[in-house]
Formats: sequence, C-alpha cells, structure tokens
Amino acid sequence: KRHDTRHLAPRFSFRSSHAISTMRTLEILCGLFIIVGCAEAFVFSCEESQHKLINSKLAYSTQYVCLVPSDEHFAGDVKPLKRIYAQAGSVSMSFADLLNVTCIKRTTKDPWRIVADLPVKFKCRNNHFTGLALIFTSSLPHINLAELNVTKNRTITAGEDHLFVSPLTGMRIRKHECTGSGNVSVYTGAGSGICEKRILMKSWRCADLPDRIFAFDNVITLRVDSGMELTMDYERQYIDLNLTPLDQRVAVISSGRSDNLPMLNPSSNYVSYQSWMKGEDIIVSASCAPCTFDPKYESSLRLTAYDQFWSIRSQESILNESSLTRSFNFNFYVEYITTAIAAEDLWESQDNFVLELSFRAAAEGSTPRLIEKTDAPFPTKPATAMKEIDAYCGCELDRKFGMPEGWDPTEIWLDVVIVLDTSEAMGEQSLGDASSLIDSFFGSDDGDVLTTDQNAEFYTRVGLIAMSDKAEILYNLNMTKADKVGGKTLVKKGITKINVVDAFDAALNMFNDGLKSKPDRGSTRQVVYYMTDSDPKTDLGPINQFKVSQGIIIVNNFIERGEIERPGLKELASDGYYYSDIQDNYMKTIQLFCKANCYCIPAKDPYNGRSTDPAVKASGGCFHAAPIGVPFSKARSNCVNQGGGLIASIHDEEKAEFVQRLMAQVAPKSSYFWIGYSKSDAGWNWEDESTNSYTNWDTDETSTASIARCAYIDTTSPGLYWGAGNCNTGFPSVCEFAPCSVGNKN
Repeated sequence: KRHDTRHLAPRFSFRSSHAISTMRTLEILCGLFIIVGCAEAFVFSCEESQHKLINSKLAYSTQYVCLVPSDEHFAGDVKPLKRIYAQAGSVSMSFADLLNVTCIKRTTKDPWRIVADLPVKFKCRNNHFTGLALIFTSSLPHINLAELNVTKNRTITAGEDHLFVSPLTGMRIRKHECTGSGNVSVYTGAGSGICEKRILMKSWRCADLPDRIFAFDNVITLRVDSGMELTMDYERQYIDLNLTPLDQRVAVISSGRSDNLPMLNPSSNYVSYQSWMKGEDIIVSASCAPCTFDPKYESSLRLTAYDQFWSIRSQESILNESSLTRSFNFNFYVEYITTAIAAEDLWESQDNFVLELSFRAAAEGSTPRLIEKTDAPFPTKPATAMKEIDAYCGCELDRKFGMPEGWDPTEIWLDVVIVLDTSEAMGEQSLGDASSLIDSFFGSDDGDVLTTDQNAEFYTRVGLIAMSDKAEILYNLNMTKADKVGGKTLVKKGITKINVVDAFDAALNMFNDGLKSKPDRGSTRQVVYYMTDSDPKTDLGPINQFKVSQGIIIVNNFIERGEIERPGLKELASDGYYYSDIQDNYMKTIQLFCKANCYCIPAKDPYNGRSTDPAVKASGGCFHAAPIGVPFSKARSNCVNQGGGLIASIHDEEKAEFVQRLMAQVAPKSSYFWIGYSKSDAGWNWEDESTNSYTNWDTDETSTASIARCAYIDTTSPGLYWGAGNCNTGFPSVCEFAPCSVGNKN
C-alpha cells in the first residue's frame, strides 16, 4: 500500500545548530510533537479520498473528521457514499450521513480510517458527483463553505480559527473592515500548527491586509490576533475578479504543501482584471513573497497585459521572489502555470506563493475604475487546448521514501520467472545481494508486497531458476512469502558465465507447464527476470521473438564497482527494462513489475499517449477499430459489449492521428468515422466524461441543424477536422479500452 509521507516523524541526527534553517527546525520540532502525541490534521480532495484513502492502510490520529460538499444542497448521487465509512474504534459513520452533520468526533484513541464496502464505484466531478473535501483535524473547526456566486458574510474574532472550504477549488475573500493592532494570518490547510499541515502563507497588519484575496486552494484557514475583529464576505469564483474602485490591493495565493488539487485542472487557475478606461493605461505593481515552486511540476506565475484588441502588451513569468511594474489598458491576467496531473496522482507539491497586486491610473487627473461585477458580456480568455494526462497505468514512486504512489503492489498479476546467475561472473557478494532482493519481493512481517495466494483476485506466480552450466529449477511458479533463497544457491566454480538462451528455454518450459495447470492465465503477461553479470555473446533470436509477442525481459546487471556494463545485456532486455543500479531499493524492481503489468491483449492496439517511458507502451489505452458503419448509439453499445470500452475520445492531434491510422488499416475507403463526442440538451460531452476543452471543428461547424448531435472525423481533410452529423448515420468507429494493469484485468 502507498505509504503516507505526510505524517511520519522525520529521522534526524545531531548537527551544528547554525546549519539548520528555520523551516528545518520547525520540521524537527514537529516530529518531536508527533512522537509525544501531537494530533495530525490533513486535507483531502474527493480524488485523493477515492484513490489514496479508501481501504488503504492510512490512519489519522485526530479528534475529528469532517466532510464538506461543494454546495450546501449537495447535488451529487449519495448512493455510493452510503458504502464509504469513516471509522475510529466504535465510531463509524457513512459519508452519506456525515454530509448531514459535517464533523464527527472519535471516542477512543483509535485512529481514523476510511473504509468501504466493495465494489466502490463513483467518480469525482461528473454529472452525478460534485466534489467533496475531507478534513482530519484536532479541534472542531468553524467551517465556511464557499459556494459558486453565493456571497456570504462572516465576522472573525480572536480565538476562532475559520476554515474556508471550496471543494472544487477557487475562492474570493473581500475585506469589509479590520480593527485592532495585531495580525490577520492566512494558512493553507486545517488543524493546529505546522505539524498538522496547517502552514502559514502570510500575515498582515490590518492596515496592510489586501482588500481582496483570491485563493486557488480548496481549504484555507484565517485567524486574527487578540483584540482584533475582521468582517468580510466570501464566495467561490473560478475566473474573473473585478474590482471597484481602482485603488484596492489584491492578493492571489496558493500552496500545494497541504494539498495540490489545483494541479488537476490548471487551465482554471487564473484571475482576470478588466478596465473600462477607453484605452487609457493602468499601472499594476506586483510583488511575490513567499514565492517558491516545486521543480517536479515546472510551475510558475505568468502575468500578461492585453490591449483592447487582445494583443499582448507584455508577458512575464515569475519563478521566485520578485517585484515588477507593468501597464495595461484593457485586461490583465494572472495565471498559475503548472503541470496537469491525473486524479490518482494528486497528493502534495512544494508550490507556495502569495502574489500582491496594486493598481493606479497612469494619467494624472483621471479617475478610472475597473468594471464592477455585471451580467453584461465581455471578451473571455482566448481558448487554449489542454492535453490531459493519460489516466492509465500510474507506476510512480514517491520521492521521499520510494514507495508506490497511487497503486498497490499486492494487485500486480504476472507470471514471473527469475533467472539467478550462479556462475563465477556473478560472485558470492552479488549472489547474496540478489538472493536478499528476491526475498524482499514478497514482503515481510510488516506487510505483503507481491501476492502469491492463487485464491486472490490478483496474484503473481513466481518461479526461480538457478543457472550455471545447467538450469536448476528451485521453484516452479510456486514460490511464496514463506520461501527463502538464502542458503539454496552457491557460486558454481569453474563456470565463468551462463548461457542466457538456455536459461530462457528453461523459463519458457516453465511458462508452458504453468499454462497447463492454470489455463485461465493465458492472457497473463509473462516476464523473465535475469539477475546476472554474464555477457550474452550469442544469438538472441528466440528471446527477441518472445519480446515481440508481448513477453518482457528484465535485466538487472549486478556489476562490480569499476566494472564496465555488458552491452549484450542491454540488447537482451526489453526496451526500458535494463538496469544496473536498482539493487539498493527492491521497490524499483516492483515498479518494473507494475510497468510490465500495463499492456493490451493481442486483439487490441496499445497507445502510449504522451508518455516518453519506453517500458510503458499502453499508458494511453488500448484500441480496436470497428470497420462496420453503424449509428452512433450502436457503435457505443458495441464498444461496451467488447469489454467495457468507449468510442475513442480525441483530446489532441497525436491521438487523432493514431486513431485515424487504425481506421485506415481496416476501412481504407471510409471517409468518416465517429469519435466519442455527442451533444445533449446541456451541450457537447465526451464519452470518457473528460472536461478537456480541445476541439478541431471544420469551417462552419458545428452545424446548427437539430439532428447534428454526434461528432465525426473527416479523413479526407489533411487536418482531420471534425463535423457534427446525424447520429443515425452509419459510420465506423474506434473503441478505446483501459489496458490490463495493476488491479485491472479488463
């Protein structure tokens, strides 16, 4: 299971106090507090709850757990929520009931866990589910739900920590009055203190507090010092923040250190300022502090000034603490630029910024204003296509501890034969290291890694061959956690290297015998894992044929220090599966097993999407072209009946070209084919329920005809442009399927 790096006490050693930064000191103190009983508090989006918490080993020792919907009158389908529970000792409440009370308190010291009856089937952010925020906290919070275009008032006094929650992200806070001589502090997250992941973003004196604060976060906390009072209003907003009068100060803030939900849909993370000044210039001064960005996501702030013709007057990127001054005369955008990530990969980032803006008129004597909120139409932000991260086959390891992030190794299902080199080329030290590495694949008393129980839904069969001058079968696809390699193998003296082809033949025989005993494993991917330092100077033809026909060859080259890598071993391995430096962490091998578990059955074609990893060829899904022309609804049902597929949704040019190539192979004379995009009374919708904004309509499309409700690609156009047609027309189509992967046998 995915280890939670957000509540582990850090390991630390003595060092010079001068070398420890303020933040590091706080982290160490936090670790000490956790050890002696400090409660943790964490914020989770709906997506994180779905992919990281439900039925996982994660547990949270807080007094309260709270569930906040995206609106007070929850519009989602509560049926799936009746099967999900927050439990701590004898306290247990379904998410459906928790929506009605918001927060519940534990009665014992047992930690909170999120569990569910199987199967759990719900999706965040679709027509039946509108988003939730799950909050673990040590003190009962004052929760303020920010709803879309619903302005609410709030007064905050000393001694009260107010949580402002926008489960779908994006909120605006407007100051009415601030009195007293202390500070107003804004935090990302919830709870009490840094060890609970409630992290200070900025403190202001009353006189310096921005008139408006716009946050991209889903949960922030506001508190005021003793003797102070803050009155304000708030609401959830996605895009435009319009100011009046001009001389107001604004702060745009966000932090991934408690949660990084804004990375799910980066195209929504912007604020615009529009002017009614008839071409007169406005001066904007911007200062970003704190201002740090996680290099993993290549994040930044982008400030763009437009004129009335939507021409860019200036554009700047902010990567660290800095200040600048620019002018604009129509529109000014602040954009939080970051890498889009898949829902199952949401967790944390180190992005953390507070951007403060002030505006003034450029011309003396002018009294310009920015437009007030109105229903009148204004030009919108120029549309940009957004490529989505492929939703399949996530095999990431977290950066801190190298543990699975968003996937469960116990749900890997492969047939693996390990070839252990026992020749002199390997050596006693490497042989011992390899034996220990094999034992670690199955786990320890602390938990399982690979599951070998053949009664489980997902399990891996593991065989072991000790290879010297001949193949010795130690385990015939029947190795378990109770079996140990140590003491069963010795270096064979006089044998300088192994014959990798002979070893492969022995592995192939084991696979064939294994299919006789378990014929239902016919579609299970076969993996041969070489642990060796023998140079295979031989014909690899039979092995190459195995690799072409869906098998995987992993090579772990146990080279000695200062030794040159064997070029033949690189040729032996499948693309992306050769390593000489993974002995230090067994989980890196488990990650390779995860990648090997991502594949398409022979009747379907793999697509790697935007992945550049040669080890994962089906990260963009599996596809099957249906050449017979049928109505759209029939094409849809055909895909479903073939294994739960969908008519392929097209989110970028590369995918359109891939699908077109498949169609050209089976229906070369067809000029059109359906794509997974159709129109309902509410508008155009993707079959995969994506919110991707990419379109490629032809000139004069979409058609205004009432029957033009289904999209097709015109293969006669060089740009593969789209048209909208009668859904009852007979066109061929391409079906898209989730690949076989960890936890999925589709």
